[in-house]
Amino acid sequence: MTAQDPALALAKRRARYGHRDWLFWKDRNGTSHSARRNANTLKAAMLASGTSGKWFIVQASTGTLVKGFWRLGINLLKSAKYGI
Repeated sequence: MTAQDPALALAKRRARYGHRDWLFWKDRNGTSHSARRNANTLKAAMLASGTSGKWFIVQASTGTLVKGFWRLGINLLKSAKYGI
């Protein structure tokens, strides 16, 4: 992950000004992805990165990165089921 990564810059900008959480991840081939956080994109990020935990949540309104790990992803998926 570099600061010059276009997918990361896109996720930070949209999270900061769109007031929604975004995900940023790199798959096993090293390709960068970003998408708005929901149950489907969270599951895709978790499966693409595996248990190595190379995915991040870009927090809404601040653009702060939070490193994702497997247990956090499971809890977020359970919360998404209830609309949280």
